[in-house]
Amino acid sequence: MLDQESAPYSAPDKVGGRVMVVDDEPDVAELVGTILREAGHEVKVITDSRQALEAASDFRPDLVTIDVLMPSVDGISLCLQLRRNSDVPILFVSAKDEPPDRVVGLRIGADDYLGKPFDNDELVARVEALLRRHRMREGGTQQKQLRYGRFIIDLASLQAIAGDRQLPLTPTEFKLLRTLAGEPGRVFTRDDLLTGVWGYEPGSDTRLVDVHVGRLRKKLEQAGVNEVEIETARGFGYRLIVHSH
Repeated sequence: MLDQESAPYSAPDKVGGRVMVVDDEPDVAELVGTILREAGHEVKVITDSRQALEAASDFRPDLVTIDVLMPSVDGISLCLQLRRNSDVPILFVSAKDEPPDRVVGLRIGADDYLGKPFDNDELVARVEALLRRHRMREGGTQQKQLRYGRFIIDLASLQAIAGDRQLPLTPTEFKLLRTLAGEPGRVFTRDDLLTGVWGYEPGSDTRLVDVHVGRLRKKLEQAGVNEVEIETARGFGYRLIVHSH
């Protein structure tokens, strides 16, 4: 399962962060905590999910890992509660690794999903990719907007606005939209988006891309956005189409 003997992950662009680990199995939770501490992160371990919301308020994590199957408050419910007030990156780490479970987790607001058993290096790599993306989002300083009629993608405030309504996008959804909108009409392959948005190696889990595109499309539709459309280029990937009005 988890290899305690493997060497700690390291990378030239490694970035430390405050990570809260929520898992009702103390041995697994502590092992995940140890792996992340050895990689340079500050970690708080929570083994009772009923305490997670209060702990998150006190600890103010940069990222949260959540087990799906927990007896008191399950991971899906906890993710939904966290998403009500926070855009903190969420990584599901669970033995429930069937495709339907992964899709549900991503659709309700998680940024990534890692099945057990997992490789130590992959855990750290995914955590650090999420942290880098979130910090890039928070650190955006360019006073620049992409305007498509009443639909605005504000790169300074990191908001997508349709008329007077702000779209409730997660950090991953915003970066996906910003990437596609940066080059309208260009077909981005799933591997392009995996590397550009998630920071993963080509050939990783392309299902991540499909699920997040589906969520983003739904939010654009719900907000009444018809100035742009995410079009599927069959067999290749996705592109943003701008409609003239």
